Amino acid sequence: MLRFKEVSKLSELLAAALDQMSRVAGLYPHLERLEGIEQVELQKLISLCENAAETADLAHWIRYLQKPRTEGRVFLQDNGRYVMDTTGIEFTCGRPLEVYIPCGPGGGWQIGRVEHAHRHGGYYFYSLTGDEEHYPLQSGLLVAVRDT
Repeated sequence: MLRFKEVSKLSELLAAALDQMSRVAGLYPHLERLEGIEQVELQKLISLCENAAETADLAHWIRYLQKPRTEGRVFLQDNGRYVMDTTGIEFTCGRPLEVYIPCGPGGGWQIGRVEHAHRHGGYYFYSLTGDEEHYPLQSGLLVAVRDT
C-alpha cells in the first residue's frame, strides 16, 4: 500500500517529467538528422509530449494534488449555500471539492466539484473519480478543499 511519502514523491516525479516534456519542441531539428526507427521513435515521443489536451490535464491534476489539503464539514446557510466550518469557504458551482462518501459503491474519498441543479435537489457533488455519481450536499458531510 502506498504511503503519503510515496504519493508525494510520485507527484514530484510527474511534475519533473512534465517540465522535461515542455522542452520537446527543441528536438525538432534532430528529426532530419535521424533515419529509420530512431526518426520514427523521436517523432512519436514529440507527438506524445505535444498532445496539449492530455498534457494540460496531467499538469492540472499534478498541480492540484500537490496543494495543501484542509478537511472539515459543510453546513447549509440561510442563503441556500453550503459553507465549510474549518475554512469559511462558501461553495458555489465549479468549486473543486473532495467529499467523503460514507457508504455504498462509491464509498470513500472522491475528488470532484460543486454543481447546482433543481433536479438534484440544489447543490450537489459531481464526482470526477470513483463511480462519477451525483451526491447531494448535506449538512455535516465531511469534505476537503485544497488551496486555490
